[in-house]
Amino acid sequence: MRAVAAGAWNLMMYRVRLGAYRALRAALLWTLVLLPFGALSGSAVLAGPAPLPSKVSALYRVSFGLLGEIGYFRFKSVIDGKAYILAAEAKIDTAVFDYSGVMSSTGAVLSAVTKPLGYKFRYKQKAILGKKKVKSLDIAFKNSSVTDVTFVPPEDREKDKIVPVTSEQLKNVLDPLSGVMALSLGNIDKPCDQTLPIFDGKERFNLVFAPTGHSVGAAADQVCRVRLVPISGHKKGEGASSVISGNIEVIMRRVRKANILIPYRVTVPTIIGDAVLASEQVDITMPDRQRFALRH
Repeated sequence: MRAVAAGAWNLMMYRVRLGAYRALRAALLWTLVLLPFGALSGSAVLAGPAPLPSKVSALYRVSFGLLGEIGYFRFKSVIDGKAYILAAEAKIDTAVFDYSGVMSSTGAVLSAVTKPLGYKFRYKQKAILGKKKVKSLDIAFKNSSVTDVTFVPPEDREKDKIVPVTSEQLKNVLDPLSGVMALSLGNIDKPCDQTLPIFDGKERFNLVFAPTGHSVGAAADQVCRVRLVPISGHKKGEGASSVISGNIEVIMRRVRKANILIPYRVTVPTIIGDAVLASEQVDITMPDRQRFALRH
């Protein structure tokens, strides 16, 4: 009887650990999808005739609930005329989950409209309760519509459990990094009033920004509330609400000398704790080579 009871207890504890691990992995992956919108929205904000920064580089630290600091997020943007190149690198290291990824995006800004051309995403993932994964994703665009999606190795998803993504839903969309350009072209005085249509290669969702009506700190940082609204590509009955437990919050800092907004802090509430992206270092170079630096 004792042996049976002990075996049942161990099985129950295993299931609890497995459930917590799966929740942690899902939460971190969703956070990594959302990080570019927080981290890169300061890459260029067009306010009237003012020029866009030619280069922006930044370093953010990532923390997660009781785990504390678990990684970093770096990015760089280069704008040359109407063309842009965005690049980002993420690293997450925990006792049960390791992740490293790089992503890049190219496109153009025409009449204040962001036109993505291509998006590349490469990542490595290792989990204590799963196999090591190495994957890559390429998305091609034409006239802001998705023309091709390539996964290596190919995706093996249970089609009957996925909300289908229609061709109509892939028109006039943005990849996660090109969404940065659309966000950054907003009014510097009203950064929290827009909706971004995003496709990340699997899921189609909207990021809906709204003002909270208040500011924080001596610098009068603007606080945006962000909702992730699933459209398609997610598992039936799940969507973002299965991991994200509330509204995402982005604190935006104005840098008027550079005519941009820098996200000071991004908080993503999940079912097992808050994931937080905090600014540590931001360097901005204007077309006339004037430079600005922000330090934590």
